[in-house]
Amino acid sequence: MRLVKSYGSFKCRTIWPLLYVDWKRQRQHLRQVGLGVVGTGFWGENQVRVLRQQNESCRLLGICDLNEKRAREVGSKYGIPWYSDLERFLQLPGLEAVTICTPTHTHFEVASRTLEEGKHLLVEKPMTGNRDQAEKLVKAAGKAGRKLLVGFIERFNPGVGMVKEMLERNEAGEVILATGRRVTRWPVRIGDVGVVKDTAIHDIDIMRFLLRKEVTLVYAQTGSLKHSFEDYAEIMLRFDHGTTGFIDANWLTPRKVRTLIITGSEATINLDYISQEISVDDSEKTVKPTVKWDEPLRLELENYVKTVREDLEPSPSGKDAIEAIKICDAALESGRTQRVMELQKAEIAALSHGKTR
Repeated sequence: MRLVKSYGSFKCRTIWPLLYVDWKRQRQHLRQVGLGVVGTGFWGENQVRVLRQQNESCRLLGICDLNEKRAREVGSKYGIPWYSDLERFLQLPGLEAVTICTPTHTHFEVASRTLEEGKHLLVEKPMTGNRDQAEKLVKAAGKAGRKLLVGFIERFNPGVGMVKEMLERNEAGEVILATGRRVTRWPVRIGDVGVVKDTAIHDIDIMRFLLRKEVTLVYAQTGSLKHSFEDYAEIMLRFDHGTTGFIDANWLTPRKVRTLIITGSEATINLDYISQEISVDDSEKTVKPTVKWDEPLRLELENYVKTVREDLEPSPSGKDAIEAIKICDAALESGRTQRVMELQKAEIAALSHGKTR
């Protein structure tokens, strides 16, 4: 009898903590995350639209914009409390997580203040204007014990997800070249960075994400035909395992094009980011696998909420943002000096110049 009681006692001591942990985890997954959006311009309003549809996982508590008229307009349109004062906004009861969609030059200040108030963060790309600020932000998030994610939305494009699976299955063979083309007319809303940090940065991140290697050499041709910042860039990247990356980005082409071509020893994979269509060419045939279309922004914000709810490792992370900014700075420095930049040397040059023109 003692043995039975002892066994039962041991069983209870073993199982009940596990059941409690499981119950606590399920409760965590079911709760709504209190969210807020800072910046209600074109992209900020897009986020508001999507977050309003995610009622099961999060609750949009408020929005904030220094432009009171704009904040009121978006708040009234979606029936959300609005603020034109960041300090008042950050004191919202239940506010746990914030997305920052303000102009790039304000990201560091707004994000730093938000972290000081203990909020999780999703910051639109580029996370900051330079690498020094990005590193400080990552350290601040670590010190505060808060999640810091960056808005590399193309990672959540279903087409990119399928290409990643193909590469993991080695369907293209050894990857020789990744070519990205991202061209369009100048988006009027962009006023404080050029095409490298606004546009090409997506392709830089996607190539790192898909190839899972780091860039060692950067060479770029950049220039400006119509704007104060560079409005075209051709960037060549060399990865540490020998693959080459080439990026064509500009704000001059009349028609929007966003494509990726992965050239491998066994096949070529072609992706259209906009239509989310893929074609795979090998020596015998062309195959067009079916990709289930979904809105990348919805998936990105869903990932952010899930990261906060389930206490997951942030991805894309602040460290991903640092690497992308580092490569952008090297490309801008190469365009200015017409030299091939070794990344270690480029890092020093970028920090000393601190400019993106």
